Amino acid sequence: MNSLGPFAVGELVKSHQVSVVQAGVWSCVEMLSYAVAMTGIASYAARVRLRSLALMAAGAVIVAQASSAVMHVFWGLLGLRVLSGLGLGALNAVVNIGASRLGSPVFVLSFVMVVQTIVFSASSLFLPYIGTAAGQAGIFLTLACIVLVLAPLMLLLPDTHGKTPTVAHSRAQMSGKEAAALLAVLCYTGGSLAVWPFTERIAASIGLVPAAFGTLSAFANILGLGVCLASVRLSRTASSMRFLAPTIVITGLICILQAWPPSKTLFCAAFSLNYALWFFIYPSLVGLTCLVDPSGRLAARSGGAWMLSQAGTTLLAGFAGTAGHYAWIGVLSFLLCLVSSVGTSFVKPFGKDGE
Repeated sequence: MNSLGPFAVGELVKSHQVSVVQAGVWSCVEMLSYAVAMTGIASYAARVRLRSLALMAAGAVIVAQASSAVMHVFWGLLGLRVLSGLGLGALNAVVNIGASRLGSPVFVLSFVMVVQTIVFSASSLFLPYIGTAAGQAGIFLTLACIVLVLAPLMLLLPDTHGKTPTVAHSRAQMSGKEAAALLAVLCYTGGSLAVWPFTERIAASIGLVPAAFGTLSAFANILGLGVCLASVRLSRTASSMRFLAPTIVITGLICILQAWPPSKTLFCAAFSLNYALWFFIYPSLVGLTCLVDPSGRLAARSGGAWMLSQAGTTLLAGFAGTAGHYAWIGVLSFLLCLVSSVGTSFVKPFGKDGE
């Protein structure tokens, strides 16, 4: 759903339901709720029943999105973002914990992202036209329907407890490598996604109409699908991990162009590359947390770290965007990605264990 967030934000701003600053607060609240859900569930990772949790979370997201279709009061929309964030956070926790339990986290996460990319590619093509024809109601009802259609697949999940965590992973204090893995996720997600909810607005500022942005999003999704498929193929070994740190640094440089594009061409290239590289970097980073802590607890916490970091940087981007200073967010994104790439170097030894 985060990939489709710019369409919802763009529609709300365009229809004057919210200001740019309010859109930043709106996105921030959803992300914080997402983080609360993932962090809370992380403490009970070994006892989570994946199917039950997934179905309850999907129900919460459907209700939140469908209700947002008819809600025109900012505080009401904000409250529904809390419900949506809690549901999406729980769904992400299910994916991360499930990936850890299966023992091949990068493979599982890459495969899940392949399915996600196919769905989002199709959605990106149609959402701009739905927004033009049906406005806010059309966008949010479509988002609700996407989850409703996919919900039956959650019945395939096992509904049993995980194995009891080992003593090494039940301690309250994190090791240095656990902290480094979490820091790498936090800085990468906060940096690469800081300006993400506002990309539709940035695209409009350089002359891209909503339909063109939708086509660009679909193309980026297809490019991401190719990266996903490559990641699935390479995920059985740790050889791809050697590319992780430099790819994160490259993403940081791309973020500057995405936040402050000198031309349509460079914006389209930056947007597509940032989006596509996410499909290699994020599952690889979460895979590192699974190698450090096979119980899935750290993997669930990494999702919470993602949302906490993105919530903070998105709120900052909202205020910066009001003054037309997205460029500074691009520089901040680069610096955060730099820190993330350094953090991964402290976790590298675990990649060998995962071969």
